[in-house]
Amino acid sequence: MQIIINGVISGLLIAMVAMSFSLVYLPTRVFHIALAGILTAAPFVAMAAMGKSVPAWAAMLLALLVAGTLSVLCELLNHRRLERRRASAGAHMVSSIGIYLILNQAVAILWGNESHVLRSGIEGTFHVGAAVVTQVQGWTVIVSLIVFAGLFAWLRFTNHGLRLRALADNPVEFALLGYSVDRHRLFSFGLSGLVGATAALLMAYDVGFDPHGGLYLLLLGVVAVIIGGRGSFLGPVVAGLLLGVLRAQVVWHLSARWQDVITFLILAGFLYVRPSGICGHASRLEADQ
Repeated sequence: MQIIINGVISGLLIAMVAMSFSLVYLPTRVFHIALAGILTAAPFVAMAAMGKSVPAWAAMLLALLVAGTLSVLCELLNHRRLERRRASAGAHMVSSIGIYLILNQAVAILWGNESHVLRSGIEGTFHVGAAVVTQVQGWTVIVSLIVFAGLFAWLRFTNHGLRLRALADNPVEFALLGYSVDRHRLFSFGLSGLVGATAALLMAYDVGFDPHGGLYLLLLGVVAVIIGGRGSFLGPVVAGLLLGVLRAQVVWHLSARWQDVITFLILAGFLYVRPSGICGHASRLEADQ
């Protein structure tokens, strides 16, 4: 029971990162690798604010604001300019990797390469049956469920959410109908930064953080996106939960060193057997261009 609960909580964090990546990838087809730098920076911003005697809740809000702003700047200063020059998907990816490296090195210069943790003291716990759950893990479940419920309700029932889904489905027709592609892309980047930073802050409170953890967390999110289905908002969430539970089982039955091996074996298996993912569907080649 304890292993399953730990796996579900870990899976919720992976699912949030996967969702944040999908919020950019589906409407824009941009591999937002710079999101890894944003995931890295958010906990350090919160730590710096708390070091200045800023209340924890205000430090979290500041970190979310900085993360959303950085993500928006990635679109304004980089991807929008490349898009207007009809740059290839490879050019977008390479430039995004460059932004990640800049953000990562800036964090290392400002705060060093040491590991940190946001919480102080011993964390309180409570029991769920025979399992022990920390307060941070409890908050992770509550916050992630609120985030997912809010996002899916917004995507399903609001005009803006429906327009974002339309942009993901057919950007050319979306523009022909008179909607602003630039404005919706900008919103997608900002929302992606907020959702991803939420996951990074929750993980920083639970297990700590360092300047190199953002890329690893994003990599797990991208694996969840591929396994869940690149054309679906729901698929990455399902795959993130699945990965979390399976990785926890690997730690229990084998060793933590086997987590990544099993993760990428699962990815390879899906790419071979079901490349469209859990919730994906086969499409014509020209539809993916």
